[in-house]
Amino acid sequence: MLVYANNFLFEPNKGAEQIVQLIAKWVGRRAKSFVDSRRLAEGIRELTLRDGSILTSRATSSDIKGRTFPFWFCAQLSHRDNKISGRRWITEIGLHQEAEGQPIECSLLLRTDEVSARVNASIQVTRPKLVEQLILSCNPLGQTPGLKVKQLTLESASAFLREVERDERSYPIVIMSSNHDNQYPVAPERLRSILVGLAEVVCVPAEEDTFAIEELVGRRFIAFGGALKIVFPGRKGDRGLFYETVLLRPEEISDLLDSRQSLESEILSTITHRTNLPFSWRHISPEKVGQAALRAQLVEMIERVKTGNQSDELTEYVALLESADQELQSKDKELACIRSNLEEKEQEVRVLQAGIANLKHALSGQQSNDDSGDGLLEVLAPLRDTVTAVLKGSPSLQQTVDLIATLYSDRIIFLETSKSSAKESDRGGFREGAKAFDLLQRLATEYWQQLADGKSDQQAKAVFGQNSYAANEASALSNDGKRRRTFSYRGRDFLMETHLKHGVKDSLAETLRVHFEWLAQENKIIVGHCGKHLNF
Repeated sequence: MLVYANNFLFEPNKGAEQIVQLIAKWVGRRAKSFVDSRRLAEGIRELTLRDGSILTSRATSSDIKGRTFPFWFCAQLSHRDNKISGRRWITEIGLHQEAEGQPIECSLLLRTDEVSARVNASIQVTRPKLVEQLILSCNPLGQTPGLKVKQLTLESASAFLREVERDERSYPIVIMSSNHDNQYPVAPERLRSILVGLAEVVCVPAEEDTFAIEELVGRRFIAFGGALKIVFPGRKGDRGLFYETVLLRPEEISDLLDSRQSLESEILSTITHRTNLPFSWRHISPEKVGQAALRAQLVEMIERVKTGNQSDELTEYVALLESADQELQSKDKELACIRSNLEEKEQEVRVLQAGIANLKHALSGQQSNDDSGDGLLEVLAPLRDTVTAVLKGSPSLQQTVDLIATLYSDRIIFLETSKSSAKESDRGGFREGAKAFDLLQRLATEYWQQLADGKSDQQAKAVFGQNSYAANEASALSNDGKRRRTFSYRGRDFLMETHLKHGVKDSLAETLRVHFEWLAQENKIIVGHCGKHLNF
């Protein structure tokens, strides 16, 4: 069984020898035996250590001048399970350096071998302790995920969202929130050290306003109240980018801990379930090192024959060797293409499975694993009350905003400032709920559709009639007036002069202004204010 696979790029001060020395020390400490790093680097056919574990290694050959490049190396340590009879653990560490002075690729793979299907005891997913030692000593390159715990604050929210949605992101992000006692579900630094190279760990500080952060990053990219969320890289689907997420709620975490299971292991297994296969394809295995050594010998033999006096027979052998080398390269490319196609198909399967799960949730009314955590009735109750109020013609402005935001969440976004202004109007006795619903629904349907179809604002505004729409303010705005109409969305400020209007009195109860901005690149309408008339 494949338990753990990972891949790093290191720039150790003393080159590949430093990594081989660390491997030798790690094996020696574990087996309570001395392991000669020089002998390990040259290749060991099979060495039985004091505790019964078996060490082997392979490497490309060196010449009298020293190491030749490209350099390939792999060490394998095999030992029995101390508790489960019939199970062995195999750890492999592979190295590849293309040329002197270049970064060293280092891959690690942990797997088990069972003698039969009767050995079916569960496995606690872990990572070799060697990983932590390599990170501390061998200068991992900056793009390695998980080198430090990051913070998700209101100030960093926009940058965090850009990172989450970055097309090149290839690793998961684990978001942790604190509970009522300001405690995280697991020590952030401990989790980071376990996930280094696989995922980033991001913490939401206890003192931060999570609702304000949610307004900027969206509910799917944040966790609350002691929950933990894993956000995998975006995948392209029929409806744009799809982000698979896994949510561990506080009660689920408590159940895990009560049953004496490791939360770190649960998180690691969730991530490695998706990352193990692609990392295993890149792993520098003993077989891959053997192929590299054979290919190096093949190339050396071809060059040696070419530089000497050749007979016709030798010329034929050279042609055969070159043909064999080309065939090996062709098979490598073909295998890489097959693996790439397989990975794409697996990603498609995950997207489709998530779609099926969402459809089942919608049909059955059951809550999916990525919902907010509130009971379904708690979610439906205010929506039901809002729909009833609309049908009766007497919704509050806040109810109208909530209903439009729910029904057309893919088209219109109400910023927190707009929700606050709606609440303020309701406190002032707002009586034009039916008119507000009519205007906002037209904004999210007919008006949005016109702009989404590529028509001009001049054409789209006709859906509101003559008196309900204004592209700008009738009077020149003062600096304070501009400030009141400027709203922030995803780190950008927008001066929203375009607005819908109803009523002319200076009255919270009878007057409505809806200031908004059309973002063509997102196909969305952003509402910054929904309430009273704003002073000029």
